[in-house]
Amino acid sequence: MQQTSFDRYLTNKYVHVTHVYCNSLPPNLPQRVILEETSAESGSRYRYRLTANNDKLLTELATLLEAENITYTSRVEDRGGLPNKLFNNPNRSFTMQLAWLILITLIIALSLSGLPVRLWQTLSADLETFEKRPTPTIIDRGMQ
Repeated sequence: MQQTSFDRYLTNKYVHVTHVYCNSLPPNLPQRVILEETSAESGSRYRYRLTANNDKLLTELATLLEAENITYTSRVEDRGGLPNKLFNNPNRSFTMQLAWLILITLIIALSLSGLPVRLWQTLSADLETFEKRPTPTIIDRGMQ
């Protein structure tokens, strides 16, 4: 199923995380950047892993690294957990799943409220049960 723009927004916001790998650090890092040292056992060519959680922070970090002339590479990875299961399914749209859930809930609530039964009884009532009104008479006052 095709992903909507809202689905792509949710995926970028809650599922994707960007890791920036480099060998040296700039003198001052942005506040919300997470700094980790990579282990030698991982076989990585880079010594530090900087994690940026949003695009604005990533742009700020890349600008800082380029200003300091530090070689880096970035990789986008998926987080685990419930948001990954909800928002990162390429075969299903979260927005459409939510729309169908709301529609089915409304149909069930409407049917359990008794409104369709009352409506059917009102529309299918016999005409004899209603009080018949007398037909109005036309009075011609011009003939008098």
